[in-house]
Amino acid sequence: MSETEKQARIPALDGWRGVAVLLVLMGHFGGDRHLPHLGSAGVDLFFVLSGRLMADILFVRRMPLGTFFFRRFSRVYPALFVFVLVNAAIFSLTPLAPGAVGVISALSFTLNYVIIESRSFIPIFDHIWSLCVEEHSYVLLGLLALLLRGAANRFIGFISLALGAAALAYGILQYDVYGENPFIVFWPTHAAAAPILISATFFLLIGRYRDWPAMEWLVPLAFFCGLTARLAGDAAWLFFGVKTLLLAIAVNAIERATYFSRMLFEGSIIRQIGRMSFSIYLWQQPFYILAQQGWLPLPAALALGLSLAVPSYYLVERPTRAGLNAWLDRGKRQGVLLKVG
Repeated sequence: MSETEKQARIPALDGWRGVAVLLVLMGHFGGDRHLPHLGSAGVDLFFVLSGRLMADILFVRRMPLGTFFFRRFSRVYPALFVFVLVNAAIFSLTPLAPGAVGVISALSFTLNYVIIESRSFIPIFDHIWSLCVEEHSYVLLGLLALLLRGAANRFIGFISLALGAAALAYGILQYDVYGENPFIVFWPTHAAAAPILISATFFLLIGRYRDWPAMEWLVPLAFFCGLTARLAGDAAWLFFGVKTLLLAIAVNAIERATYFSRMLFEGSIIRQIGRMSFSIYLWQQPFYILAQQGWLPLPAALALGLSLAVPSYYLVERPTRAGLNAWLDRGKRQGVLLKVG
C-alpha cells in the first residue's frame, strides 16, 4: 500500500490541507487587506501537518530513507519543475522575470535563503520559500531517522523537541527582543521549521493521550485559539510560539475530535481541494502578484490561477507521482530499490 493510501485512513488530513490552501487563497485574494496574516495562517497549517506525517512515516512506520526521499521527490518535484519553467518562460520579458538565480534557487530549494541574503524578492516564486523549509526539514528528520536508528520514539521525540524549541526561541528572540524584520526572522529554515519539528514531537510524545475524552473539545479549542493567536497576535511569543503549540496539538489529535473533524475537514469537497492543494498553492502565486500589481482584478486572477492548478494536478502532479511510485514498487519487488535506513 502506498503512503497516500495509508494516509487516506484519516480523512481529516486531506481536509486539513484543503482548509490550509483556502486560507492562503482567502488571504492573497482580498482577505489580507482586512485580516492580515490570513494567508500565512494557511502555511502554518501545512507546516504542522507535515510534522505529523513525517514523524509517522519516518519514526513509526520506519520507511527506508531511499523510499522516503523518492516519494518526497515524486510528490513535489514534477509539478514544481513544470511550474517554475513555464512561469520563467512566460514572465521572461517582463519586470517580473525571475532570472537564472530565481529559477535555480526555486528548483534547488534554496530560495528562502537566497531572498534573505540578497534582500531582493522574486515575486512569482516567493511562495516557494515554504517548500524550501519543508524540504530542509525532511532532510533533517531523515538524518535523525538514520542517526538514531533503533532508538525509542520517545527519545527521538525529545531530540525533535529540543530542535523545535531552539527554532521557536530563536524566532521569538530575534523578533520580540531584537526587533528584526519579520521576513528576515521567519523565512529561514532555522526558525520556520519550528512548527514542523514541534508537531513531529507531539506525534511521538503524546500518542498515548490521543484517546482522552477531553480531546473531543480540546482539538477545536486549540485549532481556533491557534488561528486567533496567529491572526491577532502582535508579539512573536504569541503569533509564533503559542500558535505553533496549539495548532500542533490540534493536528495531532484531529481524528479524535469526531464531530469537529466531520464538520470541517471530512466533506468530499474540502478533501478534494486538499488533494489538489499543492498545485493550487503553486499556481495561485503569479496571479496573486498580477492582481497585486493592478494588472488583473482579483476575481479574474483567482479564476485564472485555479484554471491552471486543475490541469497541473490532473495532467502533471497526479499521473507523474503515480507513475514514479509504480516504478518504485516494481523496483522493490525486483529487489533493486535502495534500502537505506
